[in-house]
Amino acid sequence: MVAREFTDLPMKIKLPETGVSEVSRTEELLAKRRSVRRYTERGLTKEVISRFLWAAQGISSGEGLRTAPSAGALYPLEIHAVAGYGNGLEPGIYRYVAEEHALTQEVPGDIREKLARAALSQPMVSKAPVSLVISAVYPRITGKYGKRGIRYADMEAGHAAQNVYLLGVELGIGTCAVGAFNDEEVKKVLKLPANEEPLYILPLSYF
Repeated sequence: MVAREFTDLPMKIKLPETGVSEVSRTEELLAKRRSVRRYTERGLTKEVISRFLWAAQGISSGEGLRTAPSAGALYPLEIHAVAGYGNGLEPGIYRYVAEEHALTQEVPGDIREKLARAALSQPMVSKAPVSLVISAVYPRITGKYGKRGIRYADMEAGHAAQNVYLLGVELGIGTCAVGAFNDEEVKKVLKLPANEEPLYILPLSYF
């Protein structure tokens, strides 16, 4: 057998084209997924907010497994809903309790402007009727995996955010993953405990 020369070009394999009739619903949603930054003033109902929370971290099995994969099923993420006026929720900051599929209000009032300022004054955050904030309690996972657990938690946040994006495509609701913010300011606005770190802000709105 003659060894290939290092100068040989790598093999290129043309993949089959996916016909329109063969595209699954999942592939259709993936193809349409885009970040949306221009929103209307239409609020979200409690039912719609419920669906987004479940998509992000809802329990989807009798064993307590959730909609997003988590290393060791340790689930270090927390989901917060920041609601303004005109929604199915009273204005305020809510924490999602996945085990009960329920919300607990932690801060009353419309704090969207404060959150937007903490997010470098990005207008999506102040204009969206609801934003989901994904945070991580790293000790839940670093206790088993050490520093590697931080990476696992960050990966899980990406899974959860993609779930939110895809449900948004299904419902005609846009989002834009916001990662540019002052961590300490977001923690202050949301009154997060010291061991909880914000990772993502996901404004949600019709567009």
